[in-house]
Amino acid sequence: MAENNSNKPDAKIRKVNFKFEKPFPKHWYNDNPIATHFMNAQHLAFPDGEKFFIRSVKAFADTYKNDPELKRRVDNFIGQEGTHFAEHQKFWDIMEDQNLQPMKFVNVYRNSAWEGIEKWARKKFVKNNVGNKIALSVTVALEHYTAMLAESGILNEDITEKMPEEMKNLFMWHAAEEIEHKSIPFDVLKKVDDSYALRIGGMVLATWGLWFYLGLGTVMLTHNDKDIKTKDIPKHTFTFLKNFRRTFGGTLASQFGQYFKRDFHPDQIDNYHLAVELLKGKNYA
Repeated sequence: MAENNSNKPDAKIRKVNFKFEKPFPKHWYNDNPIATHFMNAQHLAFPDGEKFFIRSVKAFADTYKNDPELKRRVDNFIGQEGTHFAEHQKFWDIMEDQNLQPMKFVNVYRNSAWEGIEKWARKKFVKNNVGNKIALSVTVALEHYTAMLAESGILNEDITEKMPEEMKNLFMWHAAEEIEHKSIPFDVLKKVDDSYALRIGGMVLATWGLWFYLGLGTVMLTHNDKDIKTKDIPKHTFTFLKNFRRTFGGTLASQFGQYFKRDFHPDQIDNYHLAVELLKGKNYA
């Protein structure tokens, strides 16, 4: 059962339209090319990842169709994720203009993760719907990651203070909505199959996949960036990792382990107010 949380907001589908003017700074994040390409890799990974989230919850539409409240929440989750992938994908054009060849990574990512691993797993483990259950458990785990990263981004103002304004607005809006809908796929999984082993197995797969592909994207974009001097890469990498540990590390360290408690539910992490405050007064439809 979901935890009681009186501060829990209702996930809402908002109309946004972020625009990135050209020319856009090539090393827009902290003037650090490695940090920038780690963030760029998120722009490239998120759209297809969010389509995967949508596929994963839709696979169990028959399970929640007779639960009007959960179905309504899932519909809002799908609407939010659809807006997320559309807005992040707008930045691909900027990366193309900067000759970062983003589609080289996107094609590797799509062919291996979605056309490869996902399709194989769904077809291989058809019995008892295991393949679809694994996909949903990976979705739930990745939503835990995005909620953790979102909380860090909201609480640590120095993460976004040097971002171009429109980029900051995009990431903060996305962060707020990730917190807002963090429990929805989890509640679907509990209704589908409340197996502890399934939930933890999904986290193991999600952890490998998330950091592997973000790392690969960072490496490939860095390789394609002809404005980086090879001798400066170690310095920029050290600075990026040091800052990442300082800003994101605290939340990841404190909340990652909570997922492994048998009675864990996302509502146990009290951060809904962060989303409410951030979205308050915003002129979103």
